[in-house]
Amino acid sequence: MPLKNWIFVLFLALGASHATLVIAQTQAPMRTVVVIGNGSVSAAPDKAVISLGARHAAKSAADALAKTNEAVAAILSRMDAMGVDSKDMQTSSLNLRPVWRENSRDENGEMIPPVGFEASNSIQVNLRDLDKLGAVLDQVTRDGANSFSGFRLGLIDPSPILDQARMAAISEARRRAELYATAAGITLGDILLITEDLNDGGGMPAPMMEMSMSRSSSVPIAQGEVSQSARVKVVFAIAE
Repeated sequence: MPLKNWIFVLFLALGASHATLVIAQTQAPMRTVVVIGNGSVSAAPDKAVISLGARHAAKSAADALAKTNEAVAAILSRMDAMGVDSKDMQTSSLNLRPVWRENSRDENGEMIPPVGFEASNSIQVNLRDLDKLGAVLDQVTRDGANSFSGFRLGLIDPSPILDQARMAAISEARRRAELYATAAGITLGDILLITEDLNDGGGMPAPMMEMSMSRSSSVPIAQGEVSQSARVKVVFAIAE
C-alpha cells in the first residue's frame, strides 16, 4: 500500500478512537439515591467478663508479693471449685512498686528509702454461667479479692443478634430511600451497592450494678440487656 494510503488509514483509526472517547466523556452519570440505615437488637446477656484481683502492701517487696500471690491463688482455686474453666481465667496485670514517703528526699536531697512496697495481681475471668455471677463475686471477696475493676455483660455468640441488627439496618435503609423517592416523585431501581460501617459494631452498654459486700448473701446483679448494632450505606438506582 502506498505511503499516503497508510497515512489515511491511520488518520481514520485515530479519528474513530477520538470519537469514542468524546462519547464516553459526555455520557450522562447514573442517577442514584444514597441512604444510611441503622439497626439495633437487644438480648439478655449470657456471659460476664470480670476483672478482679488482690493488692497488698508490706515493708518488703517479697512479703507484699507473697501476700498478693496467696490471695490470687485462693481466688483461682475458688473459681475452679465453682466450675469456671481454666481457659476462661487469665492474668491481666502484675505490678510491684515502692511506697514512698510524702517527701522522698532528705534535707540533703538524697533519696529516702521507701516505707514499703505494694504488689497487685489482676485476673480477667470469662464467666459463661450468669447464674453464678453474684455467688462468684461474693465468694472471691471472702478469699481475699480486694481489687475490683468492674465487669461487662455480653453474649457468648453475638453473631445471630448482630445478623438481626444488619437485617434491621437494611430494612431501615430501604424505608428511608422509599420515603425520599416518594417525596421527590421518583421510582427506586435496583440496589447498586451496600457497605457496612464496621466501626459502629455491637455496643454493650454497661449495666447498672449494686455491689454488696455482705457475707450473708451473694452480690445482687441487675443483668438487664445488651445490644448489637449495625450501620449500612445503601445506594439505589433511580428507575428511568
